[in-house]
Amino acid sequence: MAAAPARILIVENDLTIAENLYAFLELKGFLPDAAYGGHAAVALLGDQHFDAMVLDIGLPGMDGYAVLQALQRRKQTIPVLMLTARSQLEDKLAAFSLGAQDYLVKPFALEELEARLRVLLGRARGASKDETLEFAGIEYDIGSASVTLYGQPLHLTHKSRAILEVFMRHPAELVSRRTLELALWADGSPSPEALRSQIHLLRKALLQRNFDGIQTVPGLGWKLVASARQP
Repeated sequence: MAAAPARILIVENDLTIAENLYAFLELKGFLPDAAYGGHAAVALLGDQHFDAMVLDIGLPGMDGYAVLQALQRRKQTIPVLMLTARSQLEDKLAAFSLGAQDYLVKPFALEELEARLRVLLGRARGASKDETLEFAGIEYDIGSASVTLYGQPLHLTHKSRAILEVFMRHPAELVSRRTLELALWADGSPSPEALRSQIHLLRKALLQRNFDGIQTVPGLGWKLVASARQP
């Protein structure tokens, strides 16, 4: 059974980064919310429950350290992943001393941020079950990154699995080029042929197991549908 979607608070004053994070985490099955300053973050944390927080340090008015201090004062615990351009050891030690559990320096890969978040959430939830996605004979265990097709193991590259995950979270729905680029590349702007090549690799791997369910919608994107060649 799929785990309940985790609520993630993104605290980031750079609107482009915040919007990209929001869209990416939503694609990955999380329930994100955003605050663009420390005071807004503390207010949201006081009114609502979140399973984890992605927190910048350089925030206007009330910085990330002050947010952590506010949580300490009211004895509120939440897994915190610091996301900041500050790479000095003293900055990291200060964040950890105030209760942060992880620290990621910009620029960063969206996939690494997701992986770190899942580790934090797994620790917080204890021995929770990993999420498994299922569609048309495909099963994808997110925790172990294992994929089976018609009950047999399917060996995919990291990016092929990332594309497949997006498709399986939106079965039979149109998935745009921009959506997939955001899931695969942190800056969302690879070479024009990069995504097409990755789609080809995934389609080839599936066709080798008699699955032809990736449909191209010219000029719009792709869909994952049930295969007409299922054995």
